[in-house]
Amino acid sequence: MFCPECESKRELASMEMTPELVEEMAAAEVYADYVGDAIYSQRIAICNKCNHLMNGMTCMNCGCFVQFRARHSQAACVEGKW
Repeated sequence: MFCPECESKRELASMEMTPELVEEMAAAEVYADYVGDAIYSQRIAICNKCNHLMNGMTCMNCGCFVQFRARHSQAACVEGKW
């Protein structure tokens, strides 16, 4: 059976992902619940100091690309940092 989520993860894994590319992709996505530039910058600054950030883009606790999660007003850090 085809799993869209797994297929998306496979496709992303095959790309040459960099923090800059992830940021560019996240910035291009339209969000109905975007937190705004100031809060987004604060959240990213917190993530950038976190021991669980891998390669400047992936949270080792939840597996998300922080540049995407930090943009949503209803999202939260799984560590409770924001």
